[in-house]
Amino acid sequence: MGEDIGQCNFKFSPQPILTGLAEFDVEGKLEERDLFLCASSVLFCNAMIEASPFSSLEHARSFARNLWFNTLPIQSWLDTFSAHRHLSDAITFARGDIRMGLLQYLSEYRKKFGFGFVTSTNLHLSQQILEEVQARYQNSLQVELETASREEFTLIERRLTKLWERLSSEKTLEVSEETGEVVQDSMLEDDVAPDSSDEIVSKGHQPSIVTFDLNKTREENDIC
Repeated sequence: MGEDIGQCNFKFSPQPILTGLAEFDVEGKLEERDLFLCASSVLFCNAMIEASPFSSLEHARSFARNLWFNTLPIQSWLDTFSAHRHLSDAITFARGDIRMGLLQYLSEYRKKFGFGFVTSTNLHLSQQILEEVQARYQNSLQVELETASREEFTLIERRLTKLWERLSSEKTLEVSEETGEVVQDSMLEDDVAPDSSDEIVSKGHQPSIVTFDLNKTREENDIC
């Protein structure tokens, strides 16, 4: 690629197992409409549906982690990245010099890397996001693609957790209705929807990164 990116340490160790609803067995196949809110990649959704049902949230997270980093082609990452407008949303909360700084990087970041900025930072923290995009703008394409993929998967894990909690609550409600038990209102969750830190929007122009084969995985593209 003609870039000296240094040594990459791109390892994904198991995450701590959650308790409570995380251990609740959700029966049946997951649905595409729910999974698409977790990651707007058709390949991701189809693979998760095929692998379901999962025995626990940690089982679902572990499968999704391996799928995301080791199996999906880079194009699936880009499809999911394109569902965000993080800098645009952060600008709406920013003021003064911070707002001007974010506006500067809004187009410059995409022009350099070919995809929009992805962050798991709360979009109300505009100063922190400005510092983050300033630092990441200095990265090579390869390093930034890795960084964006990690940030994106943090968002995917959050959404999977919300989805699991909703499905677990629905199952609890069904069991309670069968037995005649009363379920407190706090167990009834709204449909999974992105919060202010990871709003999903309609897809626009698909990014193109000519230095990678987008139909191949991270490993096949020699991204360490």
